[in-house]
Amino acid sequence: MDHSCSYRYSIKNPDLRNTGYIVAIANIEDKHDRSTPSHYHWKILKCRMIIFSNSSILACPDKEDVKKVHIVFNKVGDDYDKLNSLFIKFSLRQDGAIRSTTPEIFKMCFTYTMTAKIAPTWNVLGFDYLVNNRDFLTTNGIQEGVKYQIVSDEFHTDLTLKPVNINIIKATEDIAPGEYVRVLPSLNKAVVEECSKTLPEIGSFKSYKDIRRHWKNIHGYRLPDDETSYYMIRFWRGEPLTYPDICVTRHFPIITPMPRPREEIVLSRFVSCLKSKIPHFLGIPMTIKIKETMELIKVADGRTPVPQTQDHPISLCTPTQNLRQFKY
Repeated sequence: MDHSCSYRYSIKNPDLRNTGYIVAIANIEDKHDRSTPSHYHWKILKCRMIIFSNSSILACPDKEDVKKVHIVFNKVGDDYDKLNSLFIKFSLRQDGAIRSTTPEIFKMCFTYTMTAKIAPTWNVLGFDYLVNNRDFLTTNGIQEGVKYQIVSDEFHTDLTLKPVNINIIKATEDIAPGEYVRVLPSLNKAVVEECSKTLPEIGSFKSYKDIRRHWKNIHGYRLPDDETSYYMIRFWRGEPLTYPDICVTRHFPIITPMPRPREEIVLSRFVSCLKSKIPHFLGIPMTIKIKETMELIKVADGRTPVPQTQDHPISLCTPTQNLRQFKY
């Protein structure tokens, strides 16, 4: 019998009628930062600079459009005026009128903003895991993290956390051209086209410093000071991209449960990080309380989760970080 727990936290939403949703269009023809060689990455960096320049707003880059950024802001107060100033500073413009904020848009922007602000203490891995280790890329063996899921309605955002052990299997020898691999942070599948001990000249980056800034500014990852080997990675479309070898793995990470006492420690660390990084948003303090503990028991009869309702309110009210995130 395998015991595993998920914990559901409830975050109170602001009154969505007091929020506005706008789509911003990034000017991708201006001079790019050297850490963002593509238009798409330049748009992402603009979005993240907006997030770290105004702790009240939520934002998310569009996953497909190379120019679009989604932004939710508080209509009560001066957030809209501040946004217009940031648009001028970072070369963006508003596309169309202010729109109503739907729970779907709110969830999308909240999720991206949350993962951006809690990095590098908690680093995105795949589409639903967070690793609790600033130096996880250079750490061997089992590391602690959570599997997370976010669901929003008009009044609340539910954050379901399942503490897990994560083992990212590092390659002990070079991966040969033609081999299929998983790349971080998405864990998408790709193929190795070339292996190089030095930075390839055909790539978009001119130095290891540019690569470190890229991974910090775009993904929140902190690469080590010492330069490593590189892989030229090809996806199903587009030109091959340069990846540090520590961001490439042959296999999907091994995910296993952790002992119940350890789960509480990991959850406490996660909530403490939220207290530090997201004390308020959209004009209100962020408050979070544990809503349910769902015990998942793998048995032959396929028993369903048993919810155990609790009520432990937690006030998140300490300072957040700012744009220094983007400076070395």
